[in-house]
Amino acid sequence: MKDSLFQDVADNLPQLKSLGIKFIDFTGGEPLLHPDLPKMLKLAIKLRFRTTVTTNCLLYPEKAEALKGLIDFLHFSLDSMDEKENNRLRGKNSFVKVIESVAIAKKHSERPDLLFTATGTNFKAIDELSRFAHEQKLMLIVNPVFNGGSQKILNSEMLDYLERFKHEPYVYINSAFHQLIRDGGNSKSKPRCRAISSTIVISPENEVLLPCYHHVQLAIPIRRNLTRIQKSNMVNLMKKQQGSFPFCDGCTINCYFDPSFLYKVDRYFWFSLFSKTKYGFDKFIRYR
Repeated sequence: MKDSLFQDVADNLPQLKSLGIKFIDFTGGEPLLHPDLPKMLKLAIKLRFRTTVTTNCLLYPEKAEALKGLIDFLHFSLDSMDEKENNRLRGKNSFVKVIESVAIAKKHSERPDLLFTATGTNFKAIDELSRFAHEQKLMLIVNPVFNGGSQKILNSEMLDYLERFKHEPYVYINSAFHQLIRDGGNSKSKPRCRAISSTIVISPENEVLLPCYHHVQLAIPIRRNLTRIQKSNMVNLMKKQQGSFPFCDGCTINCYFDPSFLYKVDRYFWFSLFSKTKYGFDKFIRYR
């Protein structure tokens, strides 16, 4: 299974390059559980992809040396500066592992982002998290929990609270996400989602998942035919329906809307662009 998955990645990456993909996100679950992750990242770097990995940090201290220099956007999940609360949300020992991982990453000249999943119960944690991010000169990415999960979603008052911090140094809040939530999410009659156009989701079983990972309606085995699949009539047909399926109504799944905001020039486009400009300034200019 291990060798098979690595070979699938090795087969898929050149095809993804030919399709114009620029970012490769190795995600999970917990991606650091896979022993071949460093080899996969090296292949992606060799093909000049930008790489992203998000981890709860339980394994990062022992894997850090092998991962050094292979991840462009390294994200450490941290949902509270209260150790017990973070461990409740992220797992036993997760808090101390994040703090340890931050020190190790900085020793390796890595600058991880801190990924804060803000919910209706922990949103006030941004007070201490923003202070920690400022002390460490690391970006705090505030990621509103999306609907459909078990966590309590954010209402307008909670969003207002979070937005008090959007101008703080090293805090990244994408105002487009917040506006989308305030507007009730995606409208299937006027879809804003471009999940299929912007993203290719590949499962561990080496299948293309459509229209997205969270609402799989079709899983197409790749069998070394990724380019052909992406140009097929079936994928083109589903692209025409993206964002308009019944389950798309009210959707606020961040990972798909983040790139989707770039596909149409409207207020979401501008909110997202301004927010990303601040992220770039804080991470790459303010830090220096």
